[in-house]
Formats: sequence, structure tokens, C-alpha cells
Amino acid sequence: MRRRILRAALLAVACAVLLFALPLGAAALRLYQQDEEQELQQLGERVALSLPAQLHNPRDPIELPRTEGGTRIAVYTPDGRRVLGTGPGQGDPLVRQAAAGDVHTRRIGDSLVAAVPAGGSEQVRAIVRVSSPSAQPLQRAAVTWAGMLALAGIAVGVGVLLALRSSRRLARPLETLAGTAREMEDGDLAARAGPTGLPEADEVATALARAAARIEDLLRRERAFSADASHQLRTALTGVRLELESSLVSGAGPDAAIRSALLQLERMEATLTDLLSLARDVPERAPLDVPAVLTDAERRWHGVLAAEGRRLDVPAEDDLPPAVGSQRAARQILDVLLANAAAHGRGTVLVRAHETAGVLAIDVEDEGDGIPEGVDVFVRRHGEATGGHGIGLALARSLAEAEGGRLFVARPRPHACFTWLLAAPAGTAPSQLP
Repeated sequence: MRRRILRAALLAVACAVLLFALPLGAAALRLYQQDEEQELQQLGERVALSLPAQLHNPRDPIELPRTEGGTRIAVYTPDGRRVLGTGPGQGDPLVRQAAAGDVHTRRIGDSLVAAVPAGGSEQVRAIVRVSSPSAQPLQRAAVTWAGMLALAGIAVGVGVLLALRSSRRLARPLETLAGTAREMEDGDLAARAGPTGLPEADEVATALARAAARIEDLLRRERAFSADASHQLRTALTGVRLELESSLVSGAGPDAAIRSALLQLERMEATLTDLLSLARDVPERAPLDVPAVLTDAERRWHGVLAAEGRRLDVPAEDDLPPAVGSQRAARQILDVLLANAAAHGRGTVLVRAHETAGVLAIDVEDEGDGIPEGVDVFVRRHGEATGGHGIGLALARSLAEAEGGRLFVARPRPHACFTWLLAAPAGTAPSQLP
């Protein structure tokens, strides 16, 4: 990862250097060539101005300025004859062109030549020819190119350092995310990537953490399904056994016993379907028909409690606040609470829906001694030492919380009372909950 980022950064730096260096290098060479041409023309103009009017018979000897670096100066008559300086004995085509009164500059062989006329354009009395090696602009450009190359090297070095720093900054969060993903792949769904300071990587880490939490929750619910289903099936099987024993004792006959057993088996099938759906589906937020849920619970548990000589009281109240949730979850929660009251309580079982703190609450209480002090009935436990408490109530609480509500012991003793607070619809602002 770091190598790829570093290679990409170096390629970008190299392209930028080339895109700037090549045009600048060509421009520098052209600038030095124009500068050399201008210097030759200026030198020729100075010599032309210093020439006497009588070039053939001057009163004073004519001295040409001293030159360096291979620069040569020659003076020609309009007919092309050299009279002073160093140059071709006979004027070349450039000298003949300058005889017309215009300045001309051209590259001839290995030299850069400028021809400057002396006198007016109507009467040219002499032509000054100045030449210098054409390699001089190239030599000056080479020095400039060397400086540019040094600067390019510095730029590339700085780019390498910045690329190394950027590659570490960019690659470290990605490597951390990759390591976290590998840990999750190995089964550690609790693995999390900490903040890196890179917003994009932090967003990916947050999404990955949410996905892992979701997967972990689904796995936990799937793993708990077998234990929850076994508990609920034991409760249903107990109901089947009680129905069959009641039919035998009352002498109702085999038909009644079979019908009762089939009814209980249907309830067992519904329980399995509910638990499997709740283990796999996301919590519902649909309006919950609480009176229908209470009526269904009364229909299913009235016979079970009546077989033990106990009464089930489900009073109806009007103007109940709205609630949302799953019909399946509500059925299972009430089944657990009623089964707990049937197994551990005594006397009449009261199931009452009412409003509290602006939300809907359902109380399930009986007339028994209540919950012993120091016992947490919502802790998931196994074994006979629990006396039957543990997995059922733990399941009920987890279902209530998954649906956005709460389940707690409102009164431990005497006459234990469990209160289930249901989730309110979105946009509702309930008062402070107990």
C-alpha cells in the first residue's frame, strides 16, 4: 500500500518537473540566443557610429574595439570589399543584404553573424560585420539547465519526503482497517479500529464497526435461539401435559384430549415461528394493537391457570397511549411473564395495561410471596439450582429492549409485579420514565 502511494506521488512530482522544466529550458535557450543577437547588433552599431565619413582615406587611423570569446569584427565597403578587421575577404550574402540599409542577423556555419550598415538608408558608406561562435548561447543555457536540474533534484527530494510522509499518513489508517477486517474475518467481531485523523478512513471504520455490531447481534440472537426455544417449548409441553392430565381426570374422553393436545401443539409451532423470526428479523416499529395482544394472552392462559384453580384477570382500560412493536415479541414477552406467575406465584394473576409517564405500561402481578431478596431474576442461568428462574425472564427482557421498551421488577415482594414499558411512536415526547 505504501509503495503504491509512494510511486504515485513520485510519478506526479516527476511529471510536474518535466512539464515545467522542458518549456523553461527551451525558453532559456531562445532567450540567450536573442540576447546574443542583440549584443552583436549593438556592437556593430557602436562600430558603425565610430567610422569616419571618409573610409578610404581617413585622417586618423581606425581602431576597432577589442573583443573576447571568439567575437570578430570586420568592416566592408558597399561593394563588399573588406577594409578593416577580421572576416571573409569578400562580403558574404549577409553583407550584401545589409548594403541596402537594413540590419540582418543569421546563423552561418558555426557562427552567429550580424551585419549593420553605417550611414543612412539612402547612402550606406560601410557595413560592419560582427560574428561570434554560435555555441555561446548554448553554453550559457547549459549552465542554466544545470541550475534547473539542481532545483529539480531538490524538488524531487522534497517530493520524496512529502510522499513518504503522505504515504505513511494514508497507508497507516488503511493498514489498520485491513488488520481489523482480518480480525473480524477470524471471528473476533469485537475488534475495532480507533480514530486515525483521516476523515475518510474514520468513516469506513465507523461503518465497519456498525456492520460488526449488527453481525454480532444477529449471531448472539441466533445462538440464543436454541436455549430460548427449548425454554418456551418446555412451557408449552407443560401445558400439553396439564391439559391431557385434566382430560383424564375429568373423563372428558380421548377426543377432547386430542383436541386439547393439538391446540397446544399449534401454540408450540407458533412459539417456534415467533422465536425464529425474532432472532433473524430487525425490530418492528409498526403500531401495536395492545387490546388484541391482551385478549389473545387471556385466551391462551385462562385454561392453564384455571386447571390449577387460579384466576386470570385482564381488565380493560380506555384511552391507552399508542405503542409500537412486534406482535410476535409482545406475545412471547407476555407468555414468559404469565408462565413465571403460573410457576412461581399464587392466587389471582392480574394483567393490567395503563398509562405511565406518557407511555403505555403493562403490569403482570400475582398474590405470591414475591422474589427472594438478592435474586436477580433477569440473569440468564442454567441448571436446577435456579428453581426455574433465568432464561425465560432474560429472554423477555432482551425482547422488550430489542423492541425499544423496558422490562423491570416494579415490586419484588410481596405479590411480585413486573412492569413492561412499551416503545412510543416516533415523534412522541414521553415524560421522565421511572
